[in-house]
Amino acid sequence: MGVPFEALIPYAIMVGMFSITGAGLATTKLISNHGKRPRWNMDVWDRQMTQRDYRLTGVFRQQTDAVEAPVGFEVSSRWKLEDRVSHNRSVTVMDSVYGSTVEHGLSYDAADSLLSPSVGDSLASRKASALSTKLATVLSSSYADSEIREALTLLDLRQAVASENIKHNLKAGVQKEVIDANARILDDFGHVAEQLKHVGVLIETLNKTCDEMKTHILAAKQESAPVLDEASTLLARKQETELRQHLLDAFRKQFVLSAHDLNILTNIGLPLDEDFFTSLGRAKAIQADCQILLAYDNQRLGSELMEQTTQNLDAAFKKLYTWIQGQFQGLDLEDPHTSASIRRALRILSERPTLFASCLDFFAEARQLTLSNDFQAALTGAAQGQAIEFSTHDPVRYIGDMLAWVHSAAVSEKEALEGLFISGPDDLAKGLDIGLTAEPWARITPSSPSSTGHTDQAAEAASFDGHKALNDLISRNIARVSQTLYSRVQVAVSNASDAVLVYKIYNLLTFYHDIFVKLFSRSSSTSSSSSTIQKTILQLESLTLSHFEQLLEDELSSSIPTPTPLPPADLTAPPYLLTSLQAFADICKTRGPQMTQPELERVFSAMLIPVLDSCAQGTKLLQQSAGDPTRSRVYTLNYLLALRSTLRQLTTLVPAVSIPLAKVNNEIDAVPIQIEDILVQLFLGQSGVTQTVQELDASSNNGNGKNNTKTATAALRNHLLSSARTLDDFLSSGLLDAQDRLKHVSSKTIASAIIATAVERFCADFEALEQRIVALDHAPAAVSPFRDIYPRSVAEIRALLS
Repeated sequence: MGVPFEALIPYAIMVGMFSITGAGLATTKLISNHGKRPRWNMDVWDRQMTQRDYRLTGVFRQQTDAVEAPVGFEVSSRWKLEDRVSHNRSVTVMDSVYGSTVEHGLSYDAADSLLSPSVGDSLASRKASALSTKLATVLSSSYADSEIREALTLLDLRQAVASENIKHNLKAGVQKEVIDANARILDDFGHVAEQLKHVGVLIETLNKTCDEMKTHILAAKQESAPVLDEASTLLARKQETELRQHLLDAFRKQFVLSAHDLNILTNIGLPLDEDFFTSLGRAKAIQADCQILLAYDNQRLGSELMEQTTQNLDAAFKKLYTWIQGQFQGLDLEDPHTSASIRRALRILSERPTLFASCLDFFAEARQLTLSNDFQAALTGAAQGQAIEFSTHDPVRYIGDMLAWVHSAAVSEKEALEGLFISGPDDLAKGLDIGLTAEPWARITPSSPSSTGHTDQAAEAASFDGHKALNDLISRNIARVSQTLYSRVQVAVSNASDAVLVYKIYNLLTFYHDIFVKLFSRSSSTSSSSSTIQKTILQLESLTLSHFEQLLEDELSSSIPTPTPLPPADLTAPPYLLTSLQAFADICKTRGPQMTQPELERVFSAMLIPVLDSCAQGTKLLQQSAGDPTRSRVYTLNYLLALRSTLRQLTTLVPAVSIPLAKVNNEIDAVPIQIEDILVQLFLGQSGVTQTVQELDASSNNGNGKNNTKTATAALRNHLLSSARTLDDFLSSGLLDAQDRLKHVSSKTIASAIIATAVERFCADFEALEQRIVALDHAPAAVSPFRDIYPRSVAEIRALLS
């Protein structure tokens, strides 16, 4: 702060002689090693000078040249000045040190001895040695030492104003401050001593009190030790008891039903509400947990709990079974709330397949009685509306009304009971799966006669189908109605004497059978067995069809004469054939497009085959009788045309008729060909063409010799003359004769076509004859032309016969 560093060295020496304590002064220790040879530490000196911003332009280095030192100093290191200025400044510094020492209270002799010692003077030598030691100690001290740095900082603060008085009185001032600080410290320590005495008294008092308390505590401990031991034992027992109580409560909560829940489960007088189902679920959970106990070491406890829980569950299911039976007795199928509660009860009861099947049996019996009474009321008119029995005079309407009522009842049952089995996916199936685990004997299908026709739900639980169960239940519900229906339809069919009417009844039964098949298989993807009503209708169909065939047989036996007579003189279809064809047409129209090919074949065989066989027998009788051979073919063609006409009328209404119609067409196509063959042979014979051809053949075979040739030619000429006259006679009446032979053909178009075809075939044969005659005229040995003898040409023949 403006004070030369050289001026601080004496103060630093003095500071090193004191130990500054208290009053906030930093303690600086300058250790003087008396008797030791000090060493110059120029590097430290240079660093101190740098940190204090006393810049020196020279650097002290060790030199080989010795610097003159005071007597008693052994300079261990030499220094030299890098340059001249540095050397001079170093000398100046040393001089300043010497001068400053003298100025700050050191005697001149001491300073003089420091710089120029006398060897003989021992006192001066000791002083110089002490001073040099201190100086060496100061010079060897590092600025990095915190104490030196703090001391110099304090001195620097004190020397903020350069004053000579302060410099000369520094030591005294410092000593005074030290003394004052020590005095204050002593005063403080006096107060501390007084406080310590007071604290000692308090400690002594506390020690006495503690000893007394210790004595009392030991006495109390000895007295309370047994009580505490007993209390510890009781607390341990209490904790154990509480733990056991907690375990007992948890066990009772997990495995024991409360009296209230048990009363809800087993008391039949209480209604089945949400509490019942909750308690039932709790009991089933306990039963499941008992299985865990049985699987481990607590088998006795698990067995007892299982037995008790099983009894409770059996009582609960018995109550549920009784409640469902009571609900079934007065069940309103139109009430959705009732259906929901019963559906839930059935879902739970399905876990007991035996009770479930028994409950369904009870329900089926109740519904059988109800529906049977309703059906009887509908028949007799006790219910609203006209009685069905009023239409007994019309069997078709009577049977149709009964079938319609049964169908309506079945549909109503299906819609009402659908919610019991189709409420949710696999609800009953899951319950039955659980039930089969609890009742494995339920898998055994009962073989007693009383179980015949009943659905074995337990045996089919693994593949339970709600739709199938519903259909089976409906089938059982209408079992009595089906029996009544069968007996009444059987009586109505047996009393019917008209085959067409009976077949209409059969058609009605078939129609309703298809309806019931669709009704009972509408929602089921798997094929199920036929329901009771379906089986009943199938039996009625078989009965009706048998009665129909019996009536046909009776009618045919009475209508077809025996033995078979000759066909009518006009060769028309016999009356019994026309009657059968009309009945066949009526039946086919009644059945309509629903008539299948097997059914058509059966009706065709029953109604028409015997009649057609009788017609064929009449054809044989005509063939056996002497007369025109075309009559039998015309008769065959006529009754086949009548058959074809009837079948053609039914083609659009009954597509299956196309197959027998094709067969009849094939037979009809064959008959005109046969008639054509007969007419051609008649034409050839009546015209003499056949004899002329034979004569030409004979003439050709006998014309080997000259005499034979002349004889054959003469004979041929004579034959041709006669044949020409015969041909002329035939041409005048041949066409009329052919038309007269086919005048009884029912189809004039077919008759004309037959004659035209026969004429064409005859003309073809005559043309061949004409060509042979022309060939004879062109022969080399021809004497006179044969063409002049037999002049008719094919064109003339075709013109005369067309």
